[in-house]
Amino acid sequence: MSSFLVVGLGNPGSRYSNTRHNVGTDFILEAQKKYSFDLKEKKTLKSFLAEVIIQDKKVIFAIPTIFMNHSGVALKLLKNKFNTNIENIIVIHDDLDLKSGVIKLKAGGGHGGHNGLKSIFENLGSQEFKRIRIGIDHPGDKKKVNKYVIQKGKKEEKIDRLQCIDKGLSVMEFLFQEDWDTALNKLNN
Repeated sequence: MSSFLVVGLGNPGSRYSNTRHNVGTDFILEAQKKYSFDLKEKKTLKSFLAEVIIQDKKVIFAIPTIFMNHSGVALKLLKNKFNTNIENIIVIHDDLDLKSGVIKLKAGGGHGGHNGLKSIFENLGSQEFKRIRIGIDHPGDKKKVNKYVIQKGKKEEKIDRLQCIDKGLSVMEFLFQEDWDTALNKLNN
């Protein structure tokens, strides 16, 4: 049985809960509701995780318990533990280059300055994993980015993020069936 690793990026602790940067964590928490699983902390894997069977596929949902900028450490541990192919890793993260309310799928490519992705590239030695990018907009000034990403944002932005998460969850099963085109078409409509 092929396994998939679905990892939501964010920072640990209540201080960062529901912030722009934690949209990946929020995605996994919404997946938990949809698929009815319990996340358990695995200290040796530096993550909260759950193993679920969805459409005859083993899916490991995970939230790293370490800061986003070091999330590659947790991904490497998870990838090795579950012997997951790089193409079966799906990372959910915030994206400053996308407008709030925009969600995109991406396979491979660069990190766009995202420190969590940089850490994953370094630790996995590859950038060929899949991504669900959720737009959080850009503050307009590079100097404001660090503060901006750890803020919750306006009510409209929170609604945008939740709508993106719902859209992303609606295509997950196409990704598990390796039907990338249908997932892309469904997201773009």
